[in-house]
Amino acid sequence: MPHESESPLITVLMAEYNTDPDLLRGAIASILAQTETRFELLIVDDGGRNDVPAIAVEFADDRIRVVGYGENRGFVAALNAGWPQARGLFIARMDTDDTVEPTYLETIHSFLAEHPEYAVVSGQAVEFSTDGPALVHGRPGEVTRRSLMRGGAPIHAASMMRTEALAAVGGYPEYRRAEDLALWCEMLLAGERMYIVPEVVYHYRVEAADFAKRRLRNRGDEIRVRLHYYPRLGARPAEYLRIVKSVVSGVLPTPMVRWLRARMHTRA
Repeated sequence: MPHESESPLITVLMAEYNTDPDLLRGAIASILAQTETRFELLIVDDGGRNDVPAIAVEFADDRIRVVGYGENRGFVAALNAGWPQARGLFIARMDTDDTVEPTYLETIHSFLAEHPEYAVVSGQAVEFSTDGPALVHGRPGEVTRRSLMRGGAPIHAASMMRTEALAAVGGYPEYRRAEDLALWCEMLLAGERMYIVPEVVYHYRVEAADFAKRRLRNRGDEIRVRLHYYPRLGARPAEYLRIVKSVVSGVLPTPMVRWLRARMHTRA
């Protein structure tokens, strides 16, 4: 594993706030099991109840760094506090209650290394829950302005980006629960290119309670992002239907939303 004085190739960026400790340990373990070992795991402690440094010490791995600021500022602020401290040439995202395939970093980095024309590369992800089917997300191929506006965005937590490209757009725009969509829009407007490889590299957890966060009252920033960026991206009337979909999804009963999602996505 890299020594602390060496610069890692990849920084895996996590933002932690009140994750179930066992799920957090599982996420950390899945990163430490990567076939590509030239990385650091940078965990931003967003001031929750967990003793994140103590959990990190359990792994006795000097590739883990925990940084924080002693208070809760929110997910976007945590990401923006973390990425400038990254020592890697690439930044890979990872959420604290998910797991990744052992080849996640190797697969995505290899594509980036072979294709310098892309600033962001993502993989496919399996969405799983304890009471629903496993669904595969991510449309393989290049992500264009048109495909992004029609729902083909890279999966944030399954993505790796060039650190210099993230710095060039100033990091994550301050949109709650829509920072990833805003970032991808900024990247495309800056002339950067993005791609989704046809391999499942990520497993993310979506339970019934998570859908409460997707109610209309919590989707205001997503709608604002689309209204702000779509004209700049050259949206046509068909692309604006995505905004209508967001509104409708925010008002439908959770069981109906889950039923529709299960029929619109590929099952694992």
